[in-house]
Amino acid sequence: MKKFKNSFVNNIKALLWALLIAGVIRTFIIEPFKIPSGSMKPNLLVGDFLFVSKWDYGYSRYSFPFGLAPIKDKLFEKSPKRGDIIVFKLPGQENINYVKRLIGLPGETIKVENGKVLIKYKNSNSFKQINQKNDGIFIDTQYQKQIQQLIEDNYKILNITDNGPLDFTPEYLIPDDKYFFLGDNRDNSSDSRVMSGVGFVPKVNIIGKVWFIWLSIDTGFSLSKFWTLPLHIRYDRLFRVVK
Repeated sequence: MKKFKNSFVNNIKALLWALLIAGVIRTFIIEPFKIPSGSMKPNLLVGDFLFVSKWDYGYSRYSFPFGLAPIKDKLFEKSPKRGDIIVFKLPGQENINYVKRLIGLPGETIKVENGKVLIKYKNSNSFKQINQKNDGIFIDTQYQKQIQQLIEDNYKILNITDNGPLDFTPEYLIPDDKYFFLGDNRDNSSDSRVMSGVGFVPKVNIIGKVWFIWLSIDTGFSLSKFWTLPLHIRYDRLFRVVK
């Protein structure tokens, strides 16, 4: 009986240590996320499983499980860079995670015209358009569609139309300590253009930078046929660094 008791206690200790180590890794180093929607196509697909680095921008209360840490601002703060793909807590609904691309920085003014992004940089008096050029066609296997693909700056985006409801916006002056995000699938993304939904994202809501895809499963997979999983893994996306 004593031997059984000692073994049970040792197993509990091992489990607690494992949970502690996993918690430290999740809080300070990397955290896994899954892509549930197509708002970041062509770069992130539904069924992509990501690792997000937690050290890139510093730590806030939302870096910790359930946002319980008593931190008002950010510790070891580093400024995110334009073009980074970032996971953040949805403002006002911090139980929801979003992943978008950072486009606008504090103090800048953003607007969209004909699907093109124009930025008035801080201390500037005029707008400058982010360059776009044609990059062929993206084959959307989820919906069996062909969509125009563009290169904007040094990353790929999708463009279904230049006359959609989000292809024309007013001017948005980004407040201090807040950021402006867009989805790469520009005509199918709820992002900072939707002020009643996402709007400006406070810096404390930023969780981390998307690092790489460690697993990707296509939308045809069903848990009811779990044995078919190897047939639905997108092997060409495994361990792909996200840009």
